Amino acid sequence: MEPIIDLAPGAEENPLAALFGGLIREHLARDPRRTADFRALRGAVLVVAQDTATSMTMRFDHGRLTIHDGAIGIPTVTFCGDEAALRKLPDIAFHRWLSIPKLGVLHRRQSGPLRELARLVASGELKIYGLVAHPRLILALLRVLSRHP
Repeated sequence: MEPIIDLAPGAEENPLAALFGGLIREHLARDPRRTADFRALRGAVLVVAQDTATSMTMRFDHGRLTIHDGAIGIPTVTFCGDEAALRKLPDIAFHRWLSIPKLGVLHRRQSGPLRELARLVASGELKIYGLVAHPRLILALLRVLSRHP
């Protein structure tokens, strides 16, 4: 079964919805291994850009994604921060076999995207509500969003 990605009415004008929807569509077409992660996703993810006062809700249901403009329902996970911080989410690279984020332990001089994300979360610039309760959902979402093969 082919993955289904829909933009709800009004979501076409939302820049975050267009960006995330396009990235997910492109990554699923480019790398069929991500389809398993996409089909495992079930829940609502709210993304709120505080600086631009925009928000979107991604509702995943085992192979189907509907992206809504604004907050719809009760989210399972919420990403809240500036739009620049939210646009860094697809930059996280994952290990090919382990399916976990690359930590960059061997390259301490380089500030990797995961370190940058950890810095943003630690400083409070990016808040991830539901991180402790739903880590598998967040990891699967980040693997589907990741720009790196």
